[in-house]
Amino acid sequence: MIDAPALAAHADGHMAAARHAFSAPERVPLSAAERTALAGAAEPPLRHEGLKLARWTLGRGPRVVLVHGWNSRGAHLLGFAPALLAAGFSVTLFDLPGHGDSTGHAASVVHAGRALRSLAADIGPVHAVIGHSMGSAAALWAFAHGLQVQRSVHLAGPSSLTPMVRGLARAHGLAPAEAAAFAGWVEGFIGSPIGCVDLERLRHGLRHTGLIVHDPEDRTVPVAASEALHAAWPDSRFERVAGLGHRRVLGDADVIARSVAFVAEGRA
Repeated sequence: MIDAPALAAHADGHMAAARHAFSAPERVPLSAAERTALAGAAEPPLRHEGLKLARWTLGRGPRVVLVHGWNSRGAHLLGFAPALLAAGFSVTLFDLPGHGDSTGHAASVVHAGRALRSLAADIGPVHAVIGHSMGSAAALWAFAHGLQVQRSVHLAGPSSLTPMVRGLARAHGLAPAEAAAFAGWVEGFIGSPIGCVDLERLRHGLRHTGLIVHDPEDRTVPVAASEALHAAWPDSRFERVAGLGHRRVLGDADVIARSVAFVAEGRA
């Protein structure tokens, strides 16, 4: 005989786990090396939607903003800074809501996109954005909601929210009715229909030239997401890399060099 209360509790547990995985990032502390690299670069926190977002700027010149991914922090893109500085750019990196040294406990790609848009409004013209994983998707959202740049680089990023939500539902063993309820919860959490964060609704923001980089063996974000982004973006380049997975792309010397060269091509 099926124990109905136990079954309901089991389902509730899976739903709670899916909600937590979607909305509650883990904080990663600064390493000693990252702290040294950022010494003297901290700026007053950005006040955004009742939060304080930690941010740093290095160098002078046209501005390049680095946007990190889920369960990460801005300092994880510091590998791009030396080459960008040498090419004459200034580099701004920041911690998204609920990440790193920023306040807040909840986040999503939409929360991240709004934070990026607020940062850009505060600091003035942004020449380029380099985004990794969720940071890439946040940039797509920001472009569709008014952020204008000359170039952007997208590293191993998702391009639509619907497959991400469906994937989380499957990963947490949600039945069809539960998956639908979870999708409804997501829409309430982000404040918009999930479809509004899909590529079809965001592609109108892709008015500049973009570089897309992805490893087909990436086990976190399928390469199909970048293939779809490239197909929807006429003025984009798509470069496949090998042996880097999802995170090692951030420290690869060749990826960094190609990304910086691409950003520099767009400088007036």
